[in-house]
Amino acid sequence: MAESRSDMMQRLAANTRVGYSFDREFYCDDAVFEADMDQVISRKWTMAGHVGQVPNKGDFFVFKIGDEQIIIIRENATSIRAFYNVCRHRGSLVCSATSGNAPKLVCPYHAWTYGLDGALLSARLMPDDFDKTANGLIPCHVREYFGFIFINMTDGTPDDFDATFGDMAAILDYHGFADAKVAHKASYPTAANWKLVVENFLECYHCQPAHPEFCSMHPPEALVAVGAGPSSGPTDAVEAYMPVLEAWERRVAAMGRPVGNIDDTPDSTHLRLVMQRTIRDGYQSETADGTAASSLMGKRTEFDGGRMHLAFSPISHVVACNDFAILFQFTPRTATLTDVDISWIVGAKAENPDVAKMVWAWDVTTVQDRQITEDNQAGIQSKHYIPGRYSDQERGVVNFQSWYLNQFGLQRAD
Repeated sequence: MAESRSDMMQRLAANTRVGYSFDREFYCDDAVFEADMDQVISRKWTMAGHVGQVPNKGDFFVFKIGDEQIIIIRENATSIRAFYNVCRHRGSLVCSATSGNAPKLVCPYHAWTYGLDGALLSARLMPDDFDKTANGLIPCHVREYFGFIFINMTDGTPDDFDATFGDMAAILDYHGFADAKVAHKASYPTAANWKLVVENFLECYHCQPAHPEFCSMHPPEALVAVGAGPSSGPTDAVEAYMPVLEAWERRVAAMGRPVGNIDDTPDSTHLRLVMQRTIRDGYQSETADGTAASSLMGKRTEFDGGRMHLAFSPISHVVACNDFAILFQFTPRTATLTDVDISWIVGAKAENPDVAKMVWAWDVTTVQDRQITEDNQAGIQSKHYIPGRYSDQERGVVNFQSWYLNQFGLQRAD
């Protein structure tokens, strides 16, 4: 008798110890990946992109996640729509291009034509009793928030968006994301399970050996204490860094910057985080020489020597300097493939930003992350892999894994 999904997940959770990495199946098994998509990924609000990608009526892009493709399209000046990229005739892709502009959406197979609101406008030679009104594109939950476009693939009612993210409004408004412009985009497809990509991003234990360029821009004590979020480092390191952080917070609060962190617990719906902290002394931005690559973003009037890491969920992150911000999308595709897409955005008034300068840090860091994460995946696929114990600088990973199991109503063994 085949093992049920529930029995499989209960078995895996029972074999998982707090403070140790997951068993091999969590990172390699197709059945676990299907459970992840159904129980975790599809039920969360996921950042699909930024409004800067669809500035004009009819602009669209296709967001691929798991086996699904979502058409994100601007209907008009105030409305962005999302539809599953599935023709209602025989299921062909309506949009074969990854982005573009279309006054109407026309399926290339049999020319069924849809409006920007998803309604079926024409279908040739159909029987007299065919109901066009019942054959529009299938909508996907979508929400635009301070310039970020989110989708939610649940078939039912999704988590209340405003209740989930409302406390981030002041921070998002201050940084000027709503009217920002996309300066550059790059893709780093990674041959690793999405949980490995997330776990790597939620710890800075690897920063010193793997990321010399990244480390060069930051105080060593900050990287140890809160390099990957408020709960990522050892308690004693956090306590030692607190006086520096608190002094910086007092200074920037007087400049009008909203301060404070968010550190969701494993029983939260989305495991959000906000970590605001200092960068290297004397640096304006996360660039090779510390000088700005663009003009100030948002409501700033001067450089304040800080940066922000915000996570809407474990797969949707934003890192904001004073002059530009970086959007990170870790999109699960298969059990051992994750799309890692990065967008660099600048303020609405930015003119001639130095794209090469702003891209440098996270391009080289993400290439390094791709290599170490793919090596991690390859090692885990060995039959000799044994779950290993986490360091005190990997508390964020422990928090993520507890949250992940909670999505299935499971707990780890003590």
